[in-house]
Amino acid sequence: MQFRELTDRYQLQKILKSTRFGTILRATDNRTGATVAVKLITVPPQPGVQPGAALMAAAPAFQKLAVTLAGLQHPNLPVVLDFGFTTDGSAFLVQEPLEGRTLDTLTGASPNQMLSLVAQALDGLETLASRGLTHHNVSPDNVLVLPNGQVKLTGLGAAIFRPRGPEAAGTENARYRAPELNEAGPADWRADIYSLALVACAAIGATVGFGDPPVVQLPLAVSFELENDEALRQALERSLRRNPGERPTPPQFREALRLALGGAATAPPPGQEPAAPAPLQAAPLPPPMLTPPDPAPSNVTPFPAPALPKPAAVPPAVPVTAAAAAPLTEEEQEEEVLSAVDDEILNALLSVPAPPPRLPSSAEAQGNVVPFPSGPVPVASAPRTAAKKPRAHRRPAVLAVIAGVLVLGALTAYWFLSRPKTAAETVAAPPPPALPDWFQDPPVEELEQARMYLALGEDLKARKVLRAIPYGQQGLLSPEACRTLSSIEENLALAGLERLPSDLAAALRDGDFAALQGAIDVGTGQEAGMTPEVRADFDRARALVQTYAEAMLASGRGEHVAVLERLAALKSQLPELSDPEDLRGKAASALEAQAEALTREASYDKALTVIEPIGRTWPDRPGHEERVAKYQKYKEDEKAQEAILATLPTAERRKTPEEGLQMLEGVEPTPHLAPRFAEARARLEELLARLDKEPPKVVLRDGYLLEYARGTVAELSFRATDDHKVKDVKILARPEGGKWKELPAEKSRSFYFTVEIGPDFHKNGTVEVYAVATDLSGHEGMLGSRDQPLVVKRKQGFERLIR
Repeated sequence: MQFRELTDRYQLQKILKSTRFGTILRATDNRTGATVAVKLITVPPQPGVQPGAALMAAAPAFQKLAVTLAGLQHPNLPVVLDFGFTTDGSAFLVQEPLEGRTLDTLTGASPNQMLSLVAQALDGLETLASRGLTHHNVSPDNVLVLPNGQVKLTGLGAAIFRPRGPEAAGTENARYRAPELNEAGPADWRADIYSLALVACAAIGATVGFGDPPVVQLPLAVSFELENDEALRQALERSLRRNPGERPTPPQFREALRLALGGAATAPPPGQEPAAPAPLQAAPLPPPMLTPPDPAPSNVTPFPAPALPKPAAVPPAVPVTAAAAAPLTEEEQEEEVLSAVDDEILNALLSVPAPPPRLPSSAEAQGNVVPFPSGPVPVASAPRTAAKKPRAHRRPAVLAVIAGVLVLGALTAYWFLSRPKTAAETVAAPPPPALPDWFQDPPVEELEQARMYLALGEDLKARKVLRAIPYGQQGLLSPEACRTLSSIEENLALAGLERLPSDLAAALRDGDFAALQGAIDVGTGQEAGMTPEVRADFDRARALVQTYAEAMLASGRGEHVAVLERLAALKSQLPELSDPEDLRGKAASALEAQAEALTREASYDKALTVIEPIGRTWPDRPGHEERVAKYQKYKEDEKAQEAILATLPTAERRKTPEEGLQMLEGVEPTPHLAPRFAEARARLEELLARLDKEPPKVVLRDGYLLEYARGTVAELSFRATDDHKVKDVKILARPEGGKWKELPAEKSRSFYFTVEIGPDFHKNGTVEVYAVATDLSGHEGMLGSRDQPLVVKRKQGFERLIR
């Protein structure tokens, strides 16, 4: 096991992701010039374990995983190019750079597509299990989907160094971990099956009841979409069993996915074991969805979001051939009627938007039922093909629903046609069908709030409320509510045009970016009717808004210097301009985080270069000057502290750890050397504890008595010894009934400490004395004490004559 300096081979450029368990950086390999991704894995301290012991204990498992990944070249596992351990006690993996979207960010994909992606992840986990390896960090954000639809399992290696047991409950992705991982029990590949089942439930919006046994409920739309939802539900429930031995194997899980997606069940020949089914192919993702040109958030990746599938267009009329015009049999007619009714019911149910996803709280996660986010569940069924599928797998409940709807529809039609119609009914259109209460409610409250703001003259707030209502939700409004919405928008437009000159002037004066944006929305397209003064303010405001939009795009791409430069340009034109997204603060913080990472590698010049744009574009950034001074001090102190570290082994060889500890006093190590200083201090303290176990001993020196003659000096001498070294001896005395006072003692080379008590102190009376010796470890040894001191008395002359 060797420790390496990452910067010797790799030029670290940018932090891509950072958590308390590690950091992913984009870097360049100095040998090949290739761009790579460096994953630094933090080894957290464990209670009762010495620093570095946790790394040493987990190093063999980490090396086995890294070596295996380096030689696998599996399509669903990242390619490992290098690995090792850093000098500050971290592990690292150098991998191929990957760009894509994690499974939890995909929206609009059908259940078939989601389960195909889960099947790819299962292939990667099975490959690891076949080589005696585990993932133990499976979660939706560790399933990366590349632009071509290929899945890569990320997050590998971190679980090896993570804590096990109850302390792991608060870690990231804890709710996807198997029970045996949170209970510090033995765990193998079956824990990954448990986590993958939870990932699949989250992907398709299933609800999980964590009982004994667990219960999985699939959404109605998903059940209709899948060919065999029962096989999938049973496999998910088996995978979520608390007992790992009751969970299915990867081939069994894959077989359930095949059945759910319409694959035929594989029957083994007589007398043979069932063969593992072929891997599922990833279904192509739908085309990207066109969205309004809103500014991209800071975490946007260059991977297009899958869109909802578009409804199939009505095919043109074609001539009826003889075969097509042939009469159908009675069985075929019944099949066609059921198919048509089934399609209409499914389309009516699935064409209504689903409710917004809700993440489970910690209480729900620990209870019986956990509703997973239902974002990926499609809101429209895929168009059916011309070929009819067999109906044998339809559940009786579905047929019962269809029959009930047919009977109810027939009775309703009979009643409606038999009763006399009014004149109004012959003209008025039928009312829209009522939505079930389990679908999303229309935005009635938001509409009323916008109307109230408009009545109060707060147009800006009204626009914000309307802008926050999605187009899909607006489609749920009743005709009367739609007219109200149109009226509010018209009034806002008219009022905005009337107040446009004053709103523009006020927004430019106050630097209110939201007001500027609202004025641009109102004035766009009305430039021809503006006066020259208003047009000048409008053009100025539009340029400011455009520059801020460019800064938001740069922030989304991670171009932090460009963000600072654009914000500096805005501040130079309008110093009071607000920054509603805090783009400047986020960009500066990101650069500062990069600089901190570089200081841990002793790259102080690079760190100063990274934060230089902050001082250039934001000179009054709080703490910037102190940060620059700190990095410069680190650079100056590095060599001196390296020299101290080089001297410390000499103190260890000479078994004088106190000398090494004295050299460490007052030293503030640089971040790069802090782990080495901590390790050296721990070694010296451990050596001192071994050498200095016992407290010192203090005795009265031979030939010295606890008495003195009248008017003379009382001289006492103590000898202090220790198993290592005596650090200090204090002698305290007081006249009988007086206050304690430390007396000066003269120390000799043989650890004798002599003190003189003069007549001005003892006043020819009795004196109480005790001595305290302290060693280098802080142990204390005493001769006498405050409660039971030594007593020094004056000699009596008459008694001396008698003796």
